[in-house]
Amino acid sequence: MDKKVRWGVLGNAWIARDFMIPALGKSEICQLAAVASRSTVPAELAPEAKHYDNYEALLNDPDIDAIYVPVPNALHKKWTIEALNHGKHVLCEKPIACTAAEAEEMIAAAKANGKLLMEAFMYRYGGKFRKMMEILHSGILGKIKAVQGSHGYTLDWASPAREDPKLGGGCLYDVGCYVVDCMNAVAKQQGGKLQDAKAFTMGTPVDYHAAAALSYDCGILGVLESWFDAAQEQRVLISGEKGTLCIPMIFEGGGGALYLTVDGKTETITVPHADPYQLEAEAFSRAILGVENDLMPLSDTLSNMQTLDKLYNR
Repeated sequence: MDKKVRWGVLGNAWIARDFMIPALGKSEICQLAAVASRSTVPAELAPEAKHYDNYEALLNDPDIDAIYVPVPNALHKKWTIEALNHGKHVLCEKPIACTAAEAEEMIAAAKANGKLLMEAFMYRYGGKFRKMMEILHSGILGKIKAVQGSHGYTLDWASPAREDPKLGGGCLYDVGCYVVDCMNAVAKQQGGKLQDAKAFTMGTPVDYHAAAALSYDCGILGVLESWFDAAQEQRVLISGEKGTLCIPMIFEGGGGALYLTVDGKTETITVPHADPYQLEAEAFSRAILGVENDLMPLSDTLSNMQTLDKLYNR
């Protein structure tokens, strides 16, 4: 494809430095055109990109088509709406906002400006999530009855964005939101939607450990756990009337194994590695170019935020 989407990145977040900027550099339809940061972005990460020392200058650049927003959660709404109002398409890191009301404002701004907006759940573009959905669609597990999901790690470094409530910190926002998204996706595939959710949290000033129960009107019960205070682990276990599907490290989004058990026999299904950040950026770029629309629906994003509101007892 000759046409490339020109990307701008707001901020010097580690997820941009370590994952999204390299992903854009590998793509044939994405061009990293500009980076804006009040701190120094290593030149080797974006040697051909323009470097701005403030976000406003980047948003005023007429040569930018799409903006990637990896700033702290509490700033997602402000900079996403600013970018949309400047005529840019926006890929905003998860969770898209701190409340469902904020997400609704962002969605309204995208519609008002005629621009695309998507929440950056990169794992949805990885092979394990795609294979999970394929297995669910096959019906081999029968009616789904339960989903267990966990995602956590030891936060043993200083991280204001994760530890400051004013910045949208907390393990539910940081990693629990992945489990929420996956559970909601499973329930949606079964024709269900959330009925209720209740969380118990530990830690101050933000939640460092959370456990929750979720119920869906299609008969699925979900159990969620996320944390900052224990060893790294993540997995999803889906239980149906005919079998189970276990997916370790699903939220990494790359390759690996899924374990499908039916009639007491376990099959190991391996999916090849691919860069989910690159696949996500390319899907967004193709939608901008009008080639295809493989975007995470904004209705899913809003459902996720409504679920998080319930978990935070809002």
